[in-house]
Formats: sequence, structure tokens, C-alpha cells
Amino acid sequence: MEKIRISAVEKAINLAIVDTFKTMLSMDLAKVGMSNDPGLDEQRYVAAVHYGGEVVGMLCLHASREFACLIAGAMLGIEPGELEEEEIKDVLGELSNIVSGNLKSDFLDAELACVISTPAITRGSDFRIESSKVGEHHQWIYRHKTHEILIEVGLKEDIGAKKDIFRTGALSSDEIRAKINSVDVGTTVINSVIDVFYTMLSMEIESIQEVPADFREEKRTVGTVNFAGDVHGLFNIQVNDNFARKMAAAMLGTEEDEIKDQEEVFDVIRELSNIIGGNLKSSFVDVGLSCVLSTPAITNGLDFRVEALNIIKIQRFLFHVEGHTIIVDAGIKKDAENQQADGGEEAQESTEGLLKREEEGDDGLR
Repeated sequence: MEKIRISAVEKAINLAIVDTFKTMLSMDLAKVGMSNDPGLDEQRYVAAVHYGGEVVGMLCLHASREFACLIAGAMLGIEPGELEEEEIKDVLGELSNIVSGNLKSDFLDAELACVISTPAITRGSDFRIESSKVGEHHQWIYRHKTHEILIEVGLKEDIGAKKDIFRTGALSSDEIRAKINSVDVGTTVINSVIDVFYTMLSMEIESIQEVPADFREEKRTVGTVNFAGDVHGLFNIQVNDNFARKMAAAMLGTEEDEIKDQEEVFDVIRELSNIIGGNLKSSFVDVGLSCVLSTPAITNGLDFRVEALNIIKIQRFLFHVEGHTIIVDAGIKKDAENQQADGGEEAQESTEGLLKREEEGDDGLR
């Protein structure tokens, strides 16, 4: 019998978001049927939290930059024009944490064992997020004056996955930290990327130390998976769209001009991020850590960045093949405290995740 009921999910989200805005921000929210906030199609933020265990999927919270600044200013007691970028991201991450954490509590009450990831923030002016094909997708819109928050969920049950998280919380912070540090993330990622491209795409790629001088970032696709449990983190693989089509053709054994549907390209990036992220997960499980890998998500566009909050260090790995550059980022939370990421946890230091522009004064959005 299905334990996830969308009516109950909607009710839990509604209570959490309306109450949080009223009590913490002194803002009234009303649920509406259609969006008319043009800011959701301009400079905007998306805070995403992934579920793993017997509940699989993702919850995304969308807000325009203008509304995000108002929310962060109200939360921190700071004028919107005086906010730092990190403060805006941390507040939106905290808000998504609260909503997803309350929903998680309802799942636990329904005897669905699950964990949630730390939030990831995507920001920019030209991007779309394609969550994995998990369950039915639903969205609800909440309005404050002329501004709107859009909440999107895609969830399904994975009964029997409790075994993947049953050890979560059994180890002390020091034990978790020591075990995480015993894993050679760099070697695992590099070997996995090279092996996957060779075995699945028949491409012999090489690891390089810096971005080639002739590299230009164009419209691109980023595949992302998140870790939760004893280990919290994020894995991204990023390629320009022209190379993504070559990858899809190689995977499917066809010519590039025969790839008509972009979803075919996204599926290949999802598969690669899932396999490589899965290899890294296995390294953590092998040393005795509970680690759950989220389903892959895709971000595609010209101007965006994907960043994980609470990640102390992001390691970047670069690869080159046939004139194309592959960018891989892996970030693991080294501080094991508060790793359960329940709603209401205090927002912590966040780290820049993807390429920064070198021009002075540019905020680095890609």
C-alpha cells in the first residue's frame, strides 16, 4: 500500500511554508493557482534538497532574486541592498531545509525511513532544472504581494531501501570524520571518470591540471548527485552541450545528427553522474559509513551556478578529450556534526562550487 499520499505532502508543505513565513519573516503567504511573477523567469534562485532511503526524490524551492533578497533581509534583519551573496544563499537553504525537514518528519511518522541531503543552490538567469524521472511531479505556488515562491516535488517510495541508512547516526562525529578522511576522494573520482568514459563511451580521456587556454564555456549541461547519511556532499559533472551530444551518440551507438531529443542527452549525463557518484559512495560504504546517493538531476543553460551549502571544500577535477573539456566537482562535508540535516538546523558556511569568472567585479554566474 502506498504510504506517500500527495494530499498529505501538499498539506505538510503548506503548513511549513506558511507558518515559517509568518513566524520567522512576518510575511503572509497565500497559495495561488497560477504564477504571474516575472522574476521567476529572470535572475532567480532554486534551493534543492534530495531524499534518500525509502523515500526517493527531490524538493525544490524557486524564488526570484528580488524576493530572495527580501526573504533574507527579513530573516537576518538587514536591508536587502546590504546583503552578501552568501547570506542570501544560506537563508534560502535554511528555508528549504525547514520545509523538507518537516516533510521528512511526516514520512518517518508513516514508517518510511529516509534521510535528506544538505541543500544545493542553483542561481542565475538562464537555466532549467530537470529532476530525475522519479514519481509524479507536483508544484504549488505561494504569493506574498507581487512576489512568489514556487515549490516543486518529485517523490516515490523505495520500500526495502531502509538497509541503506539503518546505520546512520550509529557513529560518533570523530569516527565519521576519520572514516571520511580515510577515503582518497581524488583518486576514486579520477579513476572512475576515466574508466566510465572508456568502458561506456569508448573515449580515452586524460586528467589535466588546468582549463585549456582555448576553452570557452557555452550552453552546458551539469549532472548532479547528492550524498546523505553519515556522509553529506555533492558530485557534479559538467560538459558543453556540443560535447554532450557526442557523448550521447557514443553511448547510443548512433550519429550525432540522429539525436533528435535533448532528453536522450540528459539521460546519458544522468547515467554517468549516477555511476561515478555511485563509485564514490561505494568507497564510503566500504569503510563502514552509511551513505545514500540521490537520484541524478540535470541543470541546463547558459548562465547559472550549482553550489552545495555546508560543503567545506570542493575538489575540482579537469579532463580533456578530442578538444573537449570535462569539469568534475566533488564536495564532501568534513565536519560530521549536525549531518542529519533535519529542518531547522542552523545554516553553516557555504563554499563556491563552480567556475568563477576572472574579470574583476563579475559575480561569477555562468
